[in-house]
Amino acid sequence: MSTTYHLTDIRNLALAGHGASGKTSLADALLFAAGAISRKGSVDDGTSTLDVDEEEKRRHFTIDCHLGHLAWSGKQIHLVDTPGYPDFIGNALSGLAAVENVVVAVSGPSGIEVNTRRIFQEARKLGLGRFVVVTKMDADNVDYRTDLAAIRESFGVECVPFNVPVGQGPTFKGVVDVIAEHEQDPAECPLPPSEAYRMVVEQIVELNEDMMMRYLEGETIEPDELKVAAHDAIAKGKLVPVLCVCTRKDVGLRELLDLVSNCGLSPDDIHRYGRRAEDGPEEEILPTEDGTLVAQVFKTVNDQFMGKLSYLRILSGRMSSDTTLVNLRSGKSAKAGHIYVMQGKQQEEVPEAIAGDIVAVAKFDDLHVSDTVSNVGGGTTAPQLRLAPIKFPTPMVPRAVQPKARDDEAKISAGLAKIADEDPTFSIHRDAQTHELVISGMSDLHLDVIQQRLKHRHKLEMNTHVPQVAYMETISAESEANHRHKKQSGGRGQFAEVHLRVRPLPRGAGFKFVDAVKGGVIPNQFIPAVEKGVREQMEKGVISGNHVVDVEVEVYFGKDHPVDSSEQAFKTAAATAFRKAFEQARPALLEPIVTLEISIPGEKFGDISADLSTRRGHLTGMDSLSGGVQIIRAEAPLAEVLTYASQLKSITGGQGSFTMDLKSFDPVPGNVQSQIVDRYKKSRAGIEED
Repeated sequence: MSTTYHLTDIRNLALAGHGASGKTSLADALLFAAGAISRKGSVDDGTSTLDVDEEEKRRHFTIDCHLGHLAWSGKQIHLVDTPGYPDFIGNALSGLAAVENVVVAVSGPSGIEVNTRRIFQEARKLGLGRFVVVTKMDADNVDYRTDLAAIRESFGVECVPFNVPVGQGPTFKGVVDVIAEHEQDPAECPLPPSEAYRMVVEQIVELNEDMMMRYLEGETIEPDELKVAAHDAIAKGKLVPVLCVCTRKDVGLRELLDLVSNCGLSPDDIHRYGRRAEDGPEEEILPTEDGTLVAQVFKTVNDQFMGKLSYLRILSGRMSSDTTLVNLRSGKSAKAGHIYVMQGKQQEEVPEAIAGDIVAVAKFDDLHVSDTVSNVGGGTTAPQLRLAPIKFPTPMVPRAVQPKARDDEAKISAGLAKIADEDPTFSIHRDAQTHELVISGMSDLHLDVIQQRLKHRHKLEMNTHVPQVAYMETISAESEANHRHKKQSGGRGQFAEVHLRVRPLPRGAGFKFVDAVKGGVIPNQFIPAVEKGVREQMEKGVISGNHVVDVEVEVYFGKDHPVDSSEQAFKTAAATAFRKAFEQARPALLEPIVTLEISIPGEKFGDISADLSTRRGHLTGMDSLSGGVQIIRAEAPLAEVLTYASQLKSITGGQGSFTMDLKSFDPVPGNVQSQIVDRYKKSRAGIEED
């Protein structure tokens, strides 16, 4: 492939939809039909050109977004195959960020499914040109009219058939081009082409007053004029062509490629914006082949042979091997070096790339997903335009990690960090309070894939469990206590006596230490040791092993010994005095409360609200969206929703999703606090017995 084309000749196309709707098979078939590959691969037997990861081959579905490219009718088409299951929505959103057009696959036998709706709405929000293909037209139980009606009901009347099937199910044998061949009405067509033609023309001419008048007066609109108008209507979001394909019989593929080539959006049909400063005004990034380079990283891969591969969508300018790429986030730079276009896992080196191209560069380790890359930046140059980060959902399913081999913890952290670099919907952190290594993903399936990748890529294995909740301890009343630490066992002894008062502080105030000692009863050099002893005990907790917060501690009296007193003795005395005072000050546990925004089918509202009440949750608001979607806003204790994702999936049949944010720390109900404290006492007793 060489850049003998211009940006107006480029069509960037994502294949999206629900899992098992036939997207990857369609990608393979399109590449084969265009002569870009010599053999049409198969998802089922693991020979697909685009499903290249070992986990994808083993599971027979797409997990990451993958790239291919082909030439058709003078157009350069970049294909981005995206995963279909909601568990891997992050990679689908990455793919949508790199294109101007999306083909949403709807399985003929299964119809519209959960992720079909979500992807279609995401594409609409991004202003992409949208096409719908009904796949598997030769399968049993296909009812084209039912599928078309569901598509129009779910996505709008702008969805109109640009071709119709000849036969369906086992009798499916071809398609009729509605614009070019509408005067034919084969008896085998479940929808007459003439009826489909009226739907197409009436949707197109609505946007063109002159064309509408001519149509109403009975004038025939020429096919070429309709196609030009169709492009404009697609660009405005007012037209969504619907087509039929059968990859097994290679039917409908050329028609899809023709339509995308003739009517699809080119890189200069979409307006994209950037800012020179975080709080600066938005400026349009003009898609020109010359001038300043602007590109965005939408995917990274840590390849065992190539090192780190960063996938760039070039929005403006051009790039060659000797171009210095500048990461506008960090200011770091590197030579582009080798520039690749991807055909699945095969890298094809090209001498340069222009605005609109999708390429990969190797070994620029500082690049991360969403970074903006330029050929100008840093030093004294004026700030360059940076794109907003790609929006990804927050991972909502946490699991604590333990290595199977005791010495592998550092290796596991490093391996998981590499995977997190590739996947913006996967995160890893060390909980400062519980000291657990916690990973978070979109679902149990997502985390299982992560676990398997760690095993196969890095030869590391781990166990996972639901993580501990980081509670906090505080007090509700004032109290005072003292402790004398005295130890004599030959030689120099230990002696310190500390008297403390504790008082509750307002929520969020933290910790305040007051030195009220008079007359030097505790020498000044030991006061810091008293504070340190209190702080260390606060870190350990008193009643549940959790951090103590929002407490004022006043030291007001004590005694020392001229020989046996030491910093360690005063630390020990202070810690014990604090524990005694804390236990007498009506100790309370605080638990993290989260806000939830839950998206569900409207008919599941009763089931969801009933389930939330069993989790000590309560509703705070709700909204109704188009398509029968209900948005529920609620609050609940984090401890009650750590496994909520699986329950929501069960109740809604996989159609629900939610986001979660920390709101506050509130007192735990007395009965729940008693259970937590009792568990802690039993665990401490077990440790002491051991």
